[in-house]
Amino acid sequence: MSWIPVLATALGAVIGLGSGLLIDQARSSRDTTQRWLMARRDAYVACLSSLHDANEAMRAVSLGQYSPDLTRAAAARAAFQAAGVTQAREQIILLAPETVIIAADEAFRSLRTLRDHIGQGEGLAEYEPVLDEYARHLQALRDAVRHDLGVKGSTPPIPL
Repeated sequence: MSWIPVLATALGAVIGLGSGLLIDQARSSRDTTQRWLMARRDAYVACLSSLHDANEAMRAVSLGQYSPDLTRAAAARAAFQAAGVTQAREQIILLAPETVIIAADEAFRSLRTLRDHIGQGEGLAEYEPVLDEYARHLQALRDAVRHDLGVKGSTPPIPL
């Protein structure tokens, strides 16, 4: 009896099993990477959306559109809190790379400063420099997010 056919069959089985395991490992790794990318993208969208919502709600407060039961400072704080900016920031801290975390934190802090200026009763003429600083930080955040997601180029300037 010849051992060559038995050895060839065994070798073929080992090669087939090994290649199947390698392909499965590569697929699993790709799926994990894709899930992390989607989780970060969702967190980025939530963060940018909450920053936008807070900015719009605080702009309404600056125009006097808030409940007469509240002081302007309380209305500005309520608008900021209702937008979920802090929760979105925490998602970024958990999921994003350091460059995005830093950019998100700077945008968060400048928006919070804007909230305080609006709450103190300042009009657009007085708080416009703070609004411009927030716009710069928001632009930096957008660029950091695009870089992390692998989008080529920077975000074109989009006014608030």
